[in-house]
Amino acid sequence: MYQSNCLRIDFVTVFPEMLAGFLKHSMLKRAAAMEAARFGTVNPRDFAADARHTTDDRPYGGGPGMVMLADPLMQAVESVTDQESKIVMMTPSGSPFKQTDAHRLAKEKHIVFICGHYEGIDDRVRQLLKPEEFSIGDYVLTNGVLPAAVVVDAVVRLLPGVLGGEGATVDESFETGLLDYPQFTRPVEYRGLRVPKILQSGNHAAIAEWRRREAERITLERRPDLAARMGLPCKEETKEKKRKRRGGTRATTEEKNLAGPPARPQAESEEEDAQQERN
Repeated sequence: MYQSNCLRIDFVTVFPEMLAGFLKHSMLKRAAAMEAARFGTVNPRDFAADARHTTDDRPYGGGPGMVMLADPLMQAVESVTDQESKIVMMTPSGSPFKQTDAHRLAKEKHIVFICGHYEGIDDRVRQLLKPEEFSIGDYVLTNGVLPAAVVVDAVVRLLPGVLGGEGATVDESFETGLLDYPQFTRPVEYRGLRVPKILQSGNHAAIAEWRRREAERITLERRPDLAARMGLPCKEETKEKKRKRRGGTRATTEEKNLAGPPARPQAESEEEDAQQERN
């Protein structure tokens, strides 16, 4: 008997074997053992109309590859869904999956992942079920099982107690909108590289400040899109602000050349003119 707040997750896929190891290890195994999540698979082949359990056919209009048949997929999905079910389809044309989506999905009671294969899925499945569509990146994979597993991992780790503490995910990358700061453990020195002294100081306020600065630095360097979303200044803007704090912007060499030589003081100019008249 599962607890009332147990998140049910079903995968609709013609390759359920791909999930066997994934679901039986590490955090997902723990989530199932503590009844925070319950996992299941449904194979569309079990709903195929012919003796060969066919789930794909040639595409209308021609072209390479095979397209997954609508009816076996529809029956497979309908065999596990109810009014509480959230249907998700993994597809290259879906919205980019983000941490905010993981938090939202973690609040669902039942999620059904439709995992396509071959060249794609008959679009009538999408039109009829109206699933939420996600992509995990701008690249091509063999099937939808792999991206579905990525999403499930991101969701399940947010369930209460799965990581062992309610604050375990607070400082991770993307939770604060920034990438994570560098982490270190023993020994203090390894192959000539030492752990930063501030992390050994025991000064928690100083450590927190160092971690914040490092997270901002790494985000600026590696993900300027995230930095802009968080309102962090780009490198050029940061340098400009530093110059202003020092008392104004210095002119570049090019600007100085365009401006010509500096003007002479008025008294010096009048004295030179008088000297020239006397000569």
